[in-house]
Amino acid sequence: MLTKSEALELVLKELQGKGPSEDSFIVVDKYTIDKAFGWVFFYNSAKFVQTGISKYRLFGNGPVIVNKFSGAIEFCASGTPLEDVIKDYEKRLSETGESK
Repeated sequence: MLTKSEALELVLKELQGKGPSEDSFIVVDKYTIDKAFGWVFFYNSAKFVQTGISKYRLFGNGPVIVNKFSGAIEFCASGTPLEDVIKDYEKRLSETGESK
């Protein structure tokens, strides 16, 4: 079973190198949601988080779910309400019999 810090490391590793060459992506931990299955992380560009300047904000970046039991990482759609993303994930877990 993963700890939150191990899950965060997995997400950061996945995000590494995905941003433009002049910027990077970082997880904004104050928005992280703890769930029974693991965590829902949110990320943005480092420049936006550091400066608050809108032109550096990412668009189309949905949340990232990490399952603490399996270590699976899922990048979610940005156009779906967060509550629906989480409900859908939990439903899929229950349908497949995975821990949550």
